[in-house]
Amino acid sequence: MNKKILVLLLVPFLATSCSPSRGQQGGNSSGGNSGSEGDTGTIIDIDEDEYDTWANSWSQPGHLYFHYNRGEKFGYENYCLWLWQHDPQDLEGALWGFSADPKVSDKLTLQPMSTQFMTYEDVGKDSEGSGTFIDNFGVIIDVDYSSASLKGGKTGKATTYEGATELGFLIPQQSSMSGATNWTSDGGRETYVEGIEAGSKNWRTIEGGQAIHLFVTTGALEEFTFFAGDGVPEAKTNPIEQDTTGQYSSSVDTKYTNTLGNSSTSSDFKELGVGYQVFVASFRRSNPANKYGDLRGVIQALDEGFFDDLNVDVLWLTPIQKSDSYHGYDISDYYQVDKKFGTIEDYQELIYKAHNPGYNGHRTRKIRVLMDLVLNHTSKSNKWFINSQWGLQENGVKWRDVYTWKYETDTIEKWNGSEYKTITVKEDAESSNPSWYRDGESHYYYYGKFGSGMPEINYLSAQTRELVINMAKYWLSFGLDGFRLDAVKHIFMRDECYQQNDVVIPDTGSKTSYNTDTGKEETRAYDYSSNVTKNVMWWKEFAHGVKGAYPECFLVGENFDGWGKQTAPYYQALDSQFSFSHYYHIPAYLYGGNTATTFDNKQAKESYDVYSGSGWTELDNKGMSVPCGNRKDFIDGAFTSNHDVMRAINQANGSGTVDGTTPKAKVTGSDEEINKAKVHAAVTMFNQGVSWIYYGDELGMSSNTDQHIPKYKYENNIDIWYRQPYLWNDAGLRPNYKAGEFVFELDSYNESLLNGGQSYESQKSNALSMYSFYKAITEVKSKYPGSHKITYGDSNGHSTNDVLIIKVTGKARTGVEGNGRAMVIYINVGRTSENYSMNPSAILGKECTAIAALNGATGSCDIGKTPYGIVVFQANS
Repeated sequence: MNKKILVLLLVPFLATSCSPSRGQQGGNSSGGNSGSEGDTGTIIDIDEDEYDTWANSWSQPGHLYFHYNRGEKFGYENYCLWLWQHDPQDLEGALWGFSADPKVSDKLTLQPMSTQFMTYEDVGKDSEGSGTFIDNFGVIIDVDYSSASLKGGKTGKATTYEGATELGFLIPQQSSMSGATNWTSDGGRETYVEGIEAGSKNWRTIEGGQAIHLFVTTGALEEFTFFAGDGVPEAKTNPIEQDTTGQYSSSVDTKYTNTLGNSSTSSDFKELGVGYQVFVASFRRSNPANKYGDLRGVIQALDEGFFDDLNVDVLWLTPIQKSDSYHGYDISDYYQVDKKFGTIEDYQELIYKAHNPGYNGHRTRKIRVLMDLVLNHTSKSNKWFINSQWGLQENGVKWRDVYTWKYETDTIEKWNGSEYKTITVKEDAESSNPSWYRDGESHYYYYGKFGSGMPEINYLSAQTRELVINMAKYWLSFGLDGFRLDAVKHIFMRDECYQQNDVVIPDTGSKTSYNTDTGKEETRAYDYSSNVTKNVMWWKEFAHGVKGAYPECFLVGENFDGWGKQTAPYYQALDSQFSFSHYYHIPAYLYGGNTATTFDNKQAKESYDVYSGSGWTELDNKGMSVPCGNRKDFIDGAFTSNHDVMRAINQANGSGTVDGTTPKAKVTGSDEEINKAKVHAAVTMFNQGVSWIYYGDELGMSSNTDQHIPKYKYENNIDIWYRQPYLWNDAGLRPNYKAGEFVFELDSYNESLLNGGQSYESQKSNALSMYSFYKAITEVKSKYPGSHKITYGDSNGHSTNDVLIIKVTGKARTGVEGNGRAMVIYINVGRTSENYSMNPSAILGKECTAIAALNGATGSCDIGKTPYGIVVFQANS
């Protein structure tokens, strides 16, 4: 349809606050419109059928032309373009069309690639006007796509679009980019553009080469087109933006309660002992052209017997659903596999092969597969959230209620560093540490505890709970064995939802972090107090919902809390939880000025007793009590490390006490460091339950962070060093990617391992390597399943500062030789101050045989004089 618009009057609109983007993309924010004194004169109308031919006449080779249409809203010069490569690498954004001085304020200096939109002269229309050219498709931003001198808009460091298969863009409001508040952007979220790879049909042939045009319209940014002739959508206005009644706040079930009991735990998982976590992006790539690790790489490792060799029973993959980030913890589509990791067919093949050990003639074990399921929040580009923004209703779902929305005058209780104060959500959004964020020009705010780019799902809506449970059952239908449930204590936070008589575990304080906008360290109050009552109710409902259809489903929760008593209530709903208590307490008890005796006496009381106990338990130093787990058959989940904490070798060599540990920022591979890491691994793997290895810990990989600040100038994103590429000898297998300015590379110690002949392949053939040590301890672990019980210290109550004694008893594990016979494990934690002659027969009351002797120990040695020695005895009958 041809539009013959000659002159449009300018109408002023209100500017709005918004939310910042994830990573370095500069603002994942809410839309806003502003009046403009600079939008003057005539809009040139060009026939749509002739537009593409006309645009080709002035296009330059290697350029991208971004046509931005605001309809009748105008205010063009108040906006700019933030554009970045999203795939195959997620790089820092470049800034285009920024019309002011780069120094926006004393808090933020931006680095624009251009300071204006295209002019009449640029498009050969200088005889018809001057200044910014505006036609019936809006303004045009000229992006020199092939430039080798692109720079990041916030850091000024080099960035590129070379090799991009997908772009991300944001249209922020210039006045909001001061660094003092979150950015405001049209549409309120990032938009992603596929089909821009080299050779794509969307690149048009022009004189001297090729160029690409992108047409976007306010209110319909995701409906972009590459050719005007294909039809460009009309500008849209969300009716919620103008509402002042408060009618679009989320509906909630204020009486949300249930009386569900514990769901049963699959007997299959009670027989498992060794788990393995794969951080998919960093593990193994199947195609050197793909910079990320992928599912096909995991399948290749499975085919080669990688997981069999470590006696792995269950595999946990970090999120593989479609996401806006490399790590996958902001899901943009719950029903798709992210293309950077592969396809749904790859995922099905992985599950099939893991379950069928005889498929290639050499594998011996059935391996279960767990999906990492992120249910607390989503990406803002998730269709669920977009539907919710627009208040859509379809297929019986009232999408507005799927997320947590409040009107600007609705109040919350916010922790100010010393007490809770009642404030409005608008006041919170405008504070220095918000949890609520304004959406576009509307008067509504959404809750986002993990950040503005991760809006939280509203579990006070029954339809939402049903929606999520049905989605989980969809994935179980592929034969999946269960879920690793992310952030189980964050479903309901105190500042999100609180009613009288709810049990809330307080977690308040202040923290100092670097603000990349202001360039300063800033101290802010935080409140991560969790609503235990409502969290446990939800997870019970989830467990019953999925197990009603798939009774063998296994649920293991990530409850990031170092105190077992505080995680105990969640065992009422979950089969297992990762034991941060073990992760933090092992080095604290064994090396932090305490002793093995301390570990004997406290660890069981801190966790095992309250996991299985009924009634209530008093929290240390909290002045309150919480429910116990009431699950006699709990499956503990000790882990060597994971993607959110320092690696095992750094943690084992840190300092601290039971109240707090500090990992070592730089390890160099000394004998003491390696031996402490081995003891840490042994105590972890010999714990009862399913014990988890984080990929690379079995090679002794480090997470040294000492070079982070010299390279990046601040501590932000320091967790990239926890997620380094696995040490395959073949560089083509090692992932090689970036996120914003951050490079996922090997630290100096991991480089020394690789270059010094300590790759996976080399360690596998070296009987003295860390890998061989892990293989030995997992072989011991595989002889007793998760349902076995362990006690610390010998049966006579004899304990020692030097030697940790673990007694293992329990039922037989199906098909495992020697299984069911009791064990005694002696671990010298590194001291040589006293004699200790081993006498396992006295502990078990029957004759024993040494089945493993590690780190210089023998079956008949004085274990007290063998620093870091480990001996495992098993009863003869």
